[in-house]
Amino acid sequence: MKCIAKFAYLLLPMLFCFAVHDVRATSLENGQKSGFYLNEIGVGSGYAWGTLKSDPSNFVVYPAFVRIGFNMNSLVGMDGYQSKLQFVLEPFLNSIAEPETGVETGCSIGLRYLHPLSASVDLFTEASFAPMFLSIHSSEQGAAGFNFLDQLGAGLQCKVSKNTAIFAGYRFRHISHAGLADRSNAGINSNALVAGFSWLY
Repeated sequence: MKCIAKFAYLLLPMLFCFAVHDVRATSLENGQKSGFYLNEIGVGSGYAWGTLKSDPSNFVVYPAFVRIGFNMNSLVGMDGYQSKLQFVLEPFLNSIAEPETGVETGCSIGLRYLHPLSASVDLFTEASFAPMFLSIHSSEQGAAGFNFLDQLGAGLQCKVSKNTAIFAGYRFRHISHAGLADRSNAGINSNALVAGFSWLY
């Protein structure tokens, strides 16, 4: 629990710094914003499953996360595009159900690209990595402690009003400590289905 508390103390100031409505944002003549600015806050959950390599046990996780998305079109020359590129922070507290109860907790840092399929539906692809604390012991990762959670995913986001949307998607997940800890590092792979609700800005 001390490790979780220390991680939370490091995470909260970073989230406070980023959780502002506009960061260097200006308005264009067509009413759109330019710059790097907050354009989405979402909450989500889901179901993740996998199999441990050295043991027939299942690996079952119930993700729970908050997504904070910042439009960064201007930074990559995409001003005026219908597609959006987001810088994403995603703090999470995932509940592990198998092979034993525990938690994954950390904050993902990544990118999400949204491409409109219609006026209300966007296709998205995403990639992220997260420094995280894994609370269970496993043959793959050794004792509980520091790891990274890498994720690749895709899905759909559907507007239900001008300022709200629902989303659902698939994620491939990989847990590893990248050789930074003095313990085993075989890696844990899993698949996840996630869904949630977002407020758009």
